[in-house]
Amino acid sequence: MKGALDGTVVLWETEDLWCGYLGGWVMRIDVAMVPKESEKVVVPIHYNKALQGLIYAQLRKKIPTIHQSGWQSGSRVFRMFVYSRLMGRIEKMRERQIYFLAPVRFSVASPSTDLIEALAEGFLKAPVLHLAGTSLELDKLSVSKAPDLSRGRMLCRALSPVTVYSTVMTADGKKKTYYYHPAEREFRMQVENNLRKKAQALGITDYSSRAIRLESVRTRARDQKVVFYDRTVIKGWMGNFELSGDPEMLTLALDAGIGAKNSQGFGMLKLIE
Repeated sequence: MKGALDGTVVLWETEDLWCGYLGGWVMRIDVAMVPKESEKVVVPIHYNKALQGLIYAQLRKKIPTIHQSGWQSGSRVFRMFVYSRLMGRIEKMRERQIYFLAPVRFSVASPSTDLIEALAEGFLKAPVLHLAGTSLELDKLSVSKAPDLSRGRMLCRALSPVTVYSTVMTADGKKKTYYYHPAEREFRMQVENNLRKKAQALGITDYSSRAIRLESVRTRARDQKVVFYDRTVIKGWMGNFELSGDPEMLTLALDAGIGAKNSQGFGMLKLIE
């Protein structure tokens, strides 16, 4: 186990070094991978489902029913994990594929201790990691110290697009999905209500009265991302967001993500300040 000045702890890929959850540490892991037989990692442009499959493959080793299980709030079931986009040096994009130079990295977070422990252990013990037809191996796995959110405010950058939507009926009686812009009031309202539902599902007391507010700090036209997930078009927004309110709700936003479709790779945040 190796520490860094920024509070990050690196857990190498030997299973003997994984000794369970580090109390007081944020429920997020950062995974770096390298290809086993080349210097490049090639994935389709729309890789969310493939990356989700890689995550589920590690979780099933300890939680076989993870895909069917979840935390319930009314009729809603939350998987309670969120992951980032892939990060790394892009050599080129050609024929609907992205060519990354190794290593390629991504982050996963969850408010569930059991889930994040199972995932970390799965990555540390896996002899090979399969992503979109490419065989990879773990280069580095790290966790970061939990931030102090006692002041009740945080500025964040989206690591994966934040998506907020409603299903509406058109004039001819057909259903249509309307995706909200961060500047629209409904975007903020849905994000805040969604966090309260997650808090309810997790058994957080007084969830309905806990303060939480979202403000979009900066979103540009280029921050809108259109993602194809299993033949479904999903629109979301990168950019910077400020959240204020109850510290436990702020922690939940970091650990579970904001907005909809978190377990499909949407709504992960990184604390800026």
